[in-house]
Amino acid sequence: MSIQTVTTILSEAENVLSGLIPAVGFARAIDAHLHVLVLATGMEQAAAMPSALEALPAGVGLDISEARAEEISTVVADRLAREDVRWHVDVLASPASGASAEIVRQTRFSDLVVLTRAEDAQAPETARFLAETILFDADTPLLLLPAQGGITAPLRKIMVSWDESTTALRAARQALPLLAKGAYVHIVLVDPPRNSPERSDPGGAFAQFLSRHGIRCEVSVCNRTDDSVSATLERRAKELGCDMIVMGAYGHSRLRQAIFGGTTRDILTKAEVPVFMAH
Repeated sequence: MSIQTVTTILSEAENVLSGLIPAVGFARAIDAHLHVLVLATGMEQAAAMPSALEALPAGVGLDISEARAEEISTVVADRLAREDVRWHVDVLASPASGASAEIVRQTRFSDLVVLTRAEDAQAPETARFLAETILFDADTPLLLLPAQGGITAPLRKIMVSWDESTTALRAARQALPLLAKGAYVHIVLVDPPRNSPERSDPGGAFAQFLSRHGIRCEVSVCNRTDDSVSATLERRAKELGCDMIVMGAYGHSRLRQAIFGGTTRDILTKAEVPVFMAH
């Protein structure tokens, strides 16, 4: 199994190159086809327009967004024409309420979606919306890159967050094409439960699973010393010099994460290390 198609999603003109260039570099490093999806969403009058604007056509917001998206796609195509990667660009124009379904249609046959988190006031909400659409609805893994800097290629060290869950195992399985490219893998467990079936050898069976795929790895257990599991994972990844974290996403329901917060939400909004996620 290998990663053959990588999709990235662009929607803001001011963040075009900061989102595009890391995706190009990653696609080149793994010799994958790059699919760029330029997203244009507009308001729907009945739901979003106040009475003073009711006389305007319902599609006015979408028309403006679509024109902006066409400009972005031209910039993207001009840049990609100078790059040595296989690529194509699609413009997705949809009312805000239908954006999720259209994103699913465009990404469900991708092997991986690569996003760069933007640094602006709407970044956390946008990251959450795109991540949930990709992970839950399109059932596609996500590589989230920090706002500053892309991802080092080839990957030298990768940290896999292991908590014995189905989502963690699924993320590791979907990341196998990257794990098996010669990187050294650090399997990290944060505060493993004392009553776990694997308490005598935490992470041992998982390490054996990876080693049978030819992956060099080692297991370490650490205690949560920061405010959250996500902060502990990121601190440990930096200590180990890892180029990427692999983890399961949304081990709890989206509603619970939205109300109480959680590791996935923290990673989406704060991570400074590239994170590969799958649900």
